[in-house]
Amino acid sequence: MPRASTRKQKKSRPSQEVKWHFDKKGDYRIQCLPPYKRFRGTEIPWTDTIELNETTEQVIKRTRSRKVVKLAAGQYGTPLELYVKRYNFKTWYGPYLRMARRSRSREEFELGWALMDAGIRTPRPVWVAEQTGTPSRFSLLATEAIPLAENALERWYRLEEPEDRFDLVRAMGQFLYLLHERGLYHDDCKAGHFLIRMESPSMPKEFFIIDLLGCGLKGRLTKIQRAKNLYQLMRHFHPRRKSIGFEKEYREELLMAYGGSHHDAEKWSSWVDRIGSIKGRKL
Repeated sequence: MPRASTRKQKKSRPSQEVKWHFDKKGDYRIQCLPPYKRFRGTEIPWTDTIELNETTEQVIKRTRSRKVVKLAAGQYGTPLELYVKRYNFKTWYGPYLRMARRSRSREEFELGWALMDAGIRTPRPVWVAEQTGTPSRFSLLATEAIPLAENALERWYRLEEPEDRFDLVRAMGQFLYLLHERGLYHDDCKAGHFLIRMESPSMPKEFFIIDLLGCGLKGRLTKIQRAKNLYQLMRHFHPRRKSIGFEKEYREELLMAYGGSHHDAEKWSSWVDRIGSIKGRKL
């Protein structure tokens, strides 16, 4: 089975086509695209649970180190739907350990544009705010929402015909191959981080990759890194205590699409099993 081509077309880089607006609001330094210069992301009430629920469209995630909300167009002055993250440190000494590094929001912001320059689709980062002072405890990042999108696992559940599911896993394998060939290692490579518009066909060129914290453009990936991502991707289709229909033939199709031949599919199957043995959970 032929794999999707990794040849890049010669074109200008998206990061070189934009002009940035820089500002300072309160304790935050801000960089954004001009349409978002009136966005009031620093005013989001992150510490007030009730007000946060009332003034955003949805609270997506809430952990000790990160909160994520979805905003509808118009909320806090955004012209389009956005996902906004606030990163903070769980301990008092966290900021001191990170003083020599960029903020988490800045890392994800710059990686997003680097991916787009490399021809990898990801939601566009449009606004970043970093708290001034040393050490800095908070940073914020806003990315544009992909309209009417679903993740690969949601599509799997929605599809009923085996042929359509084979198309999906084949596209996922080819898309992951493209990511790896362009140097991207995703630290949490699960199906929930592969987005696709609901009306789009299951093809590798239609996917977006999300949740970039901990990812990196590393050049040539090792076999362990590639196998770990393959394992993470397939593990999402093997929830504990129940089956969602991801049987052996789907695994083989995904590995075939990634490897490009039966021989390479068998090789990657063995590598995935090695990762499963290390993790204590074979697939």
